[in-house]
Amino acid sequence: MRAVIIFFLFVVLAYFLGAILAYPLKLLLTPVLDLEFRKYLTYATLISGLVISGFYLQIYGLSSIKAYGFSGGARKFFKTLLSGFVYGAIVMLVIELLLLLLDIHEFDTHRSITFYSILLLFIKAIFVGLLIALIEETIFRGALFSGLYKQAGATVTIFFSSLLYSAVHFIRYREVPPDTDISWFTGLAMMPDAFRRFYEWSIADYFLTLFIFGVLLGLLRLKHQNIAACIGVHAGMVMLIKISKYFTNRAQSSDYDYLVSQYNSTFGWLSFVVILIFAIFYFVKLQTRQ
Repeated sequence: MRAVIIFFLFVVLAYFLGAILAYPLKLLLTPVLDLEFRKYLTYATLISGLVISGFYLQIYGLSSIKAYGFSGGARKFFKTLLSGFVYGAIVMLVIELLLLLLDIHEFDTHRSITFYSILLLFIKAIFVGLLIALIEETIFRGALFSGLYKQAGATVTIFFSSLLYSAVHFIRYREVPPDTDISWFTGLAMMPDAFRRFYEWSIADYFLTLFIFGVLLGLLRLKHQNIAACIGVHAGMVMLIKISKYFTNRAQSSDYDYLVSQYNSTFGWLSFVVILIFAIFYFVKLQTRQ
């Protein structure tokens, strides 16, 4: 229990640090990137998450690159990542096909399709997928996973790292009014409202989808003893989500619309069941190999 409390204390610390660092990050990047302040908050929180996770590992005497989930040799790591990428794309393809078959999604017939537009779409989707996966997996299935696993074992680690992974996706900052005088304390003042969605039961389907996805990634982390497969699966799914959003829209009326969350056009009860099946299959596969 002590290990879990420390785990969450470091997470809270990362959010407070991110809220404070958002202002200097805005001052630094505004000449180059004129973004909404809430986006600076998001980026500052990711940076603080990476920094704080390093301190978290230090208290357990884990300071090598292996503790972040990078091990096994570069060639083997990349091969596992590539296999995971294909696996993640397949999982997401199954979900998307079901969404189309149930008329929850429909093809966007107004899209202009050219060779260069498709090529650019794939390049951007792969790049964004890999970037998001690299950052999130380094934090969640890397540093935080390693520290908690050393103290609490596999079951507790997979449960709480997946719970946290799902929860952070519902921390949403609103944009500040145009005339707001932004300062060091603006991010801190915005924090209470950022947790508003946790009071809504309607997030349950989306929340559980991300949770079970975290469980699947946790099982991959245990199996391979690094985050190569986690990065690959995560990136493959994000890539296909980006591509499907380009080619499809959420249908205006479908008898099965309740299977998709009101907060997300792809995830919901349907995606939860699909990912759960893949997670159970992989869990059984791991057990039969032992």
